Amino acid sequence: MKNKKQLKFKNMSQTPQYDAAVAKILVGLKPGERVCALTGKKWMMAEEEIGWYKKFNVPPPKVSPQTIWKQHGLWLVGFQFWYQKHPLTGKPLIGIVHPASVLKMLPDQELLEKDFSSEAVSYDARQPFFEQWRRLQLRVPFPTSHNHLEPKNSITFGSQGDEDSYFVGTSRTKKSFFCHFSSAVEDSAEIFESVSVTQSYNIVHSFRIFRCQYVQESFDCLNSAFLFDCRNCENCFGAINQRNKKYLWFNEQLSKDEWETRRAGVDLGSRKVAKKYQQEFVLLITKQGIWPENFNDCVTNSTGEYLNKTVNVQESYFCGENALNQYRVAFSIGSSTDCAMSSYVIFAHDVYHSSAVSRSSDCRFCFFAPQSNHLEYCLLCYNCEYCFGCVGLNRKQFCIFNQQYSEEEYWKRIDELKCAMLERGEYGEFFPVAFSPRYWADSHAVLYGLTGEEAKKMSVLDFNPESFGATGQELSSINYIDSSTIPDKI
Repeated sequence: MKNKKQLKFKNMSQTPQYDAAVAKILVGLKPGERVCALTGKKWMMAEEEIGWYKKFNVPPPKVSPQTIWKQHGLWLVGFQFWYQKHPLTGKPLIGIVHPASVLKMLPDQELLEKDFSSEAVSYDARQPFFEQWRRLQLRVPFPTSHNHLEPKNSITFGSQGDEDSYFVGTSRTKKSFFCHFSSAVEDSAEIFESVSVTQSYNIVHSFRIFRCQYVQESFDCLNSAFLFDCRNCENCFGAINQRNKKYLWFNEQLSKDEWETRRAGVDLGSRKVAKKYQQEFVLLITKQGIWPENFNDCVTNSTGEYLNKTVNVQESYFCGENALNQYRVAFSIGSSTDCAMSSYVIFAHDVYHSSAVSRSSDCRFCFFAPQSNHLEYCLLCYNCEYCFGCVGLNRKQFCIFNQQYSEEEYWKRIDELKCAMLERGEYGEFFPVAFSPRYWADSHAVLYGLTGEEAKKMSVLDFNPESFGATGQELSSINYIDSSTIPDKI
């Protein structure tokens, strides 16, 4: 049983001055048209959006919800691996941090074994926050791969526990190649935003697929190729908008024997043959395909695209099973609940304006915070609680700029710091995208429609992606095989 002192402390505001200051902003907040400070584009701030700001006790951001996703995306990997050197040994490393970003990189496990509390910097609440935070960021290396769960014998980033897989991102795969944001994938290649895929190739936005090739927007299909928007189809070759069908050939119904005879005459192992049918498939979709309003499945009171078994999820994208009470969230995995304006929330709860937060709760303005709680403006913090403006910590509590404080002193300083940030218009905004280690044109932001003009307005760090030996200077002397000499089929 908790004593009276504990109960009293729990019910008291730990940041009373900040709470009073932000309340003045929130009480006067009304629905209406707003203009994004970065892009100049307009959006309508609805009552529901305001409700989420009140829930998280934060001021509204200066940018639109779509720009927020782009800001997060500029910190996320689209699909890029670079060469860099170990900062101590000079040994070549393969990872997702471009050396032009001037940020160092260490293998994930090596980084976890280090304690970066020694890199703490003194801060001045009266001075701009992000300039001071940047000095701390430059002291702490990034992990090569940002793995959430340790992979086995794999080249990955954002791994959820890959095994014997290569060049896969934010996935859980086994013996697979070139997969992104997919799970339960085995013996497959070129899988994008799909779940439960086995012995298949080139699968996009599909679930429960077995022994198939070139499948898009489909569920529960097997032994098929070139499917679009199909459900429970088996032994089909070229089918669109079909349900519970067998032995279709480009939507033509065949007998079992006729279908098997035709299928035996097609060798998709030949690039020429595969290209021919790919072109026919695109033509079939263009001429006959019916595009549904969305590709949601089994949703309750939810709006968005690629939602699967969600409840009360609004204006969101690709949220998986058990997502509950979310608002403008992109890429939600597992039973994530009560999150808003965030992306890549993985079994997370009460997350706001953050990205790559896994198995964590009550995080605001954070990037890559695995298994942590009650963090604000933290980067690369593992297994931490009650930290603010920290980088690279592991198993720490009550830290500011990586400096340890007593619980009482922590809250006193947090109240002062948040008030100062709020007054300067900093609190409520995400990290500047110029601090990101990513090459913007190959970042995840492109998926959200980021243009070169917008990137300039957002002041991205722009550089030549082939600079600083990022593509492997030691490979320049190798005599490459001319692609024209590769056999048509293996």
